[in-house]
Amino acid sequence: MISHRFKCIFVEVPKTGSTSIRSILGIPPKPHQNICQMRYDLENYWTRHDVPGNRLLASLYLLLPAKTRERLGQECFRSYFKFGFVRNPWDRTVSMYERREGLQLREQMSFEEFVEWMKFASSTCIHPGPHRNQLDWFVDSHGNLLVDFIGRFESLHQDWALIARKLGIQRPLPHENKNPRRTKPYTEYYTARTRALIAERFSVDIEYFGYRFEGMAENHENEPVRVTC
Repeated sequence: MISHRFKCIFVEVPKTGSTSIRSILGIPPKPHQNICQMRYDLENYWTRHDVPGNRLLASLYLLLPAKTRERLGQECFRSYFKFGFVRNPWDRTVSMYERREGLQLREQMSFEEFVEWMKFASSTCIHPGPHRNQLDWFVDSHGNLLVDFIGRFESLHQDWALIARKLGIQRPLPHENKNPRRTKPYTEYYTARTRALIAERFSVDIEYFGYRFEGMAENHENEPVRVTC
């Protein structure tokens, strides 16, 4: 989501604490866009959706020359703080299976069948996009990272504190959208086979962010990915 109030761009990877962060930043008109989609919107359309008379202003904005809209959008994109969160793929797969929103498949298939079915990181989204990995939300078509900070769901409140200081936000992060169906650790959902399937399917995220089945690799322990801060 694009927040002009806080001068930031929040990349909402599903099931990484997005609902809690949106409760502070606001509700986006288009959920779970990747960084390139939001850059495109900034360079082409009216994106200040929280102001009165929005529809009229959006129509008038399109009367500006395309080059002007592109320049204004590029200025915003360069100056706004761009961030998001990722999550251990094994834990996130369980959360996608147990989810109460989006595409709910828990009553239609076993967890083993779900792991077989789930081919993309965006598989159960309401508006699924071609995001095979969580990393895909943060990079351009050439694989270049376009954000300033990628935090981890495993250290959500700690990383949010860093982001909040950067944005001048003094509100603590609430715990929204807690799922009461999660009654056991994610590791207990897996067999050796399903564990290996996730390791193979999401190997890009696992390697890039340093995840292991039961946590993080030693050299990635609780370390967010920072580009510029």
